[in-house]
Amino acid sequence: MLAHVFDLAINKYEAICNQPVAAKKKNKITHVQFNPIHPIIIVGDDRGHIICLKLSPNLRKMPKEKKGQEVQKGPAVEIAKLDKLLNLVREVKTKT
Repeated sequence: MLAHVFDLAINKYEAICNQPVAAKKKNKITHVQFNPIHPIIIVGDDRGHIICLKLSPNLRKMPKEKKGQEVQKGPAVEIAKLDKLLNLVREVKTKT
C-alpha cells in the first residue's frame, strides 16, 4: 500500500510524493490521523501496525514569489483556496 501526497493548490491529479505504508499487500489501511501542528501523518492497518510519516522539508517549502507580483498570505487566503476546491468537488457531484 502507498500513501499519496497531493498539493491540491498546484495539481489535484498528480501526487507530489508516494510513500509505502503497509509492508504486505494483504494489509489494509484502516486509520489515518493528521497532526494539526506538525507535518506528520500516522497510518494504521488492520493488523495493528502503525507507521508515522513526516512530510519532507522540500515538500513543505512555500513557492517562491514572482517578481512584481504581490502574494497574499494568511488564513483568509487559505480558506478561500479550500472553498474554491470544495466548490469544484460539489459541482462534479451535482452533474453526475
